[in-house]
Amino acid sequence: MLKLRLIVLLMIVIGFTTTTYSQNSRNFHLTEPAMIELKRLGEAYYILDQFAKDVWKGWDDYMNYPFLFTFQNGLRILVGHPAPPAEFVPYTEVKVHGLSLYIDTTNLNNYVVRQPLLCGGGILTLGSFNNKSVTIVDISFISPASFHQDNPDSFNGETTIITFIHELMHCHQPIIREYRYGNLMIDPDMNFALFSDIEGQALLQAYEQNTLNESLPFLKDFCVARSLKLKDLSSSEKISNACDEFCEGVAVYSEFTILASVKKGFKSSLSADIDQNYTCFAAIDSLLNKYTDQLKSSTGNTLEVHEKAYWYGCFEALILDRYFPSWKSDIENGAWLDQLIRKNVDISIKDSLLTMHRFRDIYHLDSLKNKHNAIISARDSTYKMFQKRKGRIYTIDFTPISQFPGSLVDKSVKNYVLGWTYMYPEGINKLKFDDISISFNKVPVEIDYLYLVNIVDIDSITNKDPYKLEYESFDNNGFFYNVTITTPLFSLKAPKVSISESNDRVRFTIHSRV
Repeated sequence: MLKLRLIVLLMIVIGFTTTTYSQNSRNFHLTEPAMIELKRLGEAYYILDQFAKDVWKGWDDYMNYPFLFTFQNGLRILVGHPAPPAEFVPYTEVKVHGLSLYIDTTNLNNYVVRQPLLCGGGILTLGSFNNKSVTIVDISFISPASFHQDNPDSFNGETTIITFIHELMHCHQPIIREYRYGNLMIDPDMNFALFSDIEGQALLQAYEQNTLNESLPFLKDFCVARSLKLKDLSSSEKISNACDEFCEGVAVYSEFTILASVKKGFKSSLSADIDQNYTCFAAIDSLLNKYTDQLKSSTGNTLEVHEKAYWYGCFEALILDRYFPSWKSDIENGAWLDQLIRKNVDISIKDSLLTMHRFRDIYHLDSLKNKHNAIISARDSTYKMFQKRKGRIYTIDFTPISQFPGSLVDKSVKNYVLGWTYMYPEGINKLKFDDISISFNKVPVEIDYLYLVNIVDIDSITNKDPYKLEYESFDNNGFFYNVTITTPLFSLKAPKVSISESNDRVRFTIHSRV
């Protein structure tokens, strides 16, 4: 199940056009949008200098992991790498918190990067030093036009800085404890969805109490619901669930803890006059409140699995912080978050029986069953409907420009997730970003493996002409420029497209945003 963080994580390699420029760093000057992001990274380091120890004792290695920034115009900036790959050349005009910069301009295109930008990232390796691979934080920046986002605050400086901190905690986690599992990807059945909902509600209730005695009944509810949720999973799936909550939950916990420390007062290295989308955490209470909001919204999401790990793990850590302060030592010795809550909560047979009554009376078990059953049934029937659709298959491929089309679809559009497929039984109407627009008839649409939009023409026998193509020019490499494509099911306009056909399949691959 992919939501904002995982989607952006998998968008970290920005696609380029074939336009290339010779690299000469002496004649190249970083534009203001890129400079602002570098200053935000400096601010993240400055904040960690003050508060990293509040998150985890011994977290002092955050300067050891280089950052790679990738922008939609093809510019790549490498910060603090001990042995940059050959394509990166020194950029001596700027340093970030004392770290040297290197830039790669060989794949620049004509896309104009402007603030505000949304960022997301992941942990990768790039190059080697002293015969060891270099672990880096790989960050991509995308414009609002590339991502349907109801919350404009996602594009502010505070959110970017906190994202940098989140990723740096990921770099430190292997030092905290070893782990080899993660990214639990299952399609929830009724049992999983039901008790996942209850455990999320129980966590929130436990967190909102003022004393351990008040929180204990809800912690017991959480433990029983967790056992019931996991009972049908394999041992590897159970470990993956626990690992996800440690990996993503503790990274989100680091965000929350840093924000709580910042609220008490901090020194800033970045003036709001320089970065107009940064207010030096002036709205800190609003930022902190979003964590409980995220827990609430993810709790009731029937088909979501992976995203819940972020919020459930965070609040498990916060509750352990409050009531069982030695928990971090236990984690370092190999325990998982949910195991530590269960270890510290004594549940008798009587408690288990009482919990089952609480599920009915407090969490409204029957209503939850009806809700989740309706969604799971709709997902399964939607899948069967898609499986029955036969005919010519059109694929629109966004891979070269690393644009996830699902991020452009309005959140109110009905959809169901199954594995790596997003199913839109009533269609998606229109996708529009940069110089690309696609208008769909009201037909079912699938988005597969992040970048592929699939539409089946069940009337392809009567619709003998698969498409009409208009373009301004083409070249010997098979690229069409300034294209308008009309099919029986949709129309597509894009700056650069290639087309391939085989049997009953037609693929339109988009190679440029502008």
